[in-house]
Amino acid sequence: MNATLKLGEHYIFDLSNCNQEILLDSERSYSLFAQAVRESGLTVVDEGLYKFSPHGFTCFLLLAESHASLHAWPEYGYCAIDLFTCELGKDMMPLILRIKEAFGADKFSLRKIDRDAEIETSLAVAV
Repeated sequence: MNATLKLGEHYIFDLSNCNQEILLDSERSYSLFAQAVRESGLTVVDEGLYKFSPHGFTCFLLLAESHASLHAWPEYGYCAIDLFTCELGKDMMPLILRIKEAFGADKFSLRKIDRDAEIETSLAVAV
């Protein structure tokens, strides 16, 4: 017999009409993003930033709870953000709204996907 086990929640959100001055400063943007994630209570275990030429960047935070990433297109005032967490039940809306505010976004869209695993219930896992 098979069952579905929810293992995580994946938030995908897009920020539009962001403050271009902030986005053109990749170091500042990275700092704002990392600070918001840290202050949300999630645990950063590693991180990185890659700058594109002539502008744009990707930054990531590897979390004990999974990961967060931000991909920025400053010329369009746009950010694509992924937040995947296995800390089920944690309210991520305060973090999402804080990031939206930090980047001065006029608009955002949000999708949440439950990350599920199909497991065979007849297989017992010894603990």
